[in-house]
Order: sequence, then C-alpha cells, then structure tokens
Amino acid sequence: MNYLLPAQTLLDMISEGPTPVHTWADGIDTRSLRVSVISIALARAAIMNVADAGERTRLDTDFRALLDQLKADGGAPLPFDESQAAVWEALMLEPALKGVTQSDRMVYATAMAEGLTVVEAARAATPALKKLGVAIVVV
Repeated sequence: MNYLLPAQTLLDMISEGPTPVHTWADGIDTRSLRVSVISIALARAAIMNVADAGERTRLDTDFRALLDQLKADGGAPLPFDESQAAVWEALMLEPALKGVTQSDRMVYATAMAEGLTVVEAARAATPALKKLGVAIVVV
C-alpha cells in the first residue's frame, strides 16, 4: 500500500515529541510515502506563519530534511494535473464535504487519482470522505 501525506500529517512528522503520526510511521517503509505539491505548499505556509523565529527556523529545516528523504525514497512530489483536476471537479461542490477546504479537497483528489491512501487524524468529514471513496488511515 502507498500513502499520501497531507500537510498536517507532514507537520506532525516534524513536530517535537511523540505524535500518533510518529507511532504510525515507525512501521512504514518510507518508499511507500508520497507527497502532493499542494500538501507541501500548505505545510510551508503553516511553517511561515509560526510567530517564534527560532521555532519557525527549526520547523523549516526539519521540513526540508523530511522532504529530501521522502523524495529520495518515494520519488518526486505529485503534481496537480488534469487527472487530479477531473476528480477534484467531482469533490469541489460535494455538499457532504461542507467545511473541507478546496485545497484539502485537491489533496483528496490527488490521492483518489493516484490510488493512494491518505494518512491523517480523524476529522468531522472522515466518514463522508470514506463514503465518497477516499481511502484513509486515521492516526
């Protein structure tokens, strides 16, 4: 099985202290982990919004190292192209996903188009996403 890591999961991977994502990742071959260009942009934006300069620098450094490892093991980040956009069109106006941002819907569309399983914390929309066919591992 191959996995897609959304922005929050990437951020959890570089957070200090143990997280459920750290526990899950301990048993996973990094060659099965993929990232989307959308997830990378969202995670970088979150890092750049950290007020403490020292913490922001640490997060940025750790994020770059994580991305380097993921690229080396799993390949280049997945682009958002026409095949993902076609799936996103179906998710774009889906009423069951009220409260899910369009950028998150783009990540789910990437996972669906690529046949990947999303790894993330449970959210209110998780049941609706699963019902729509998004494979999700809840950590």
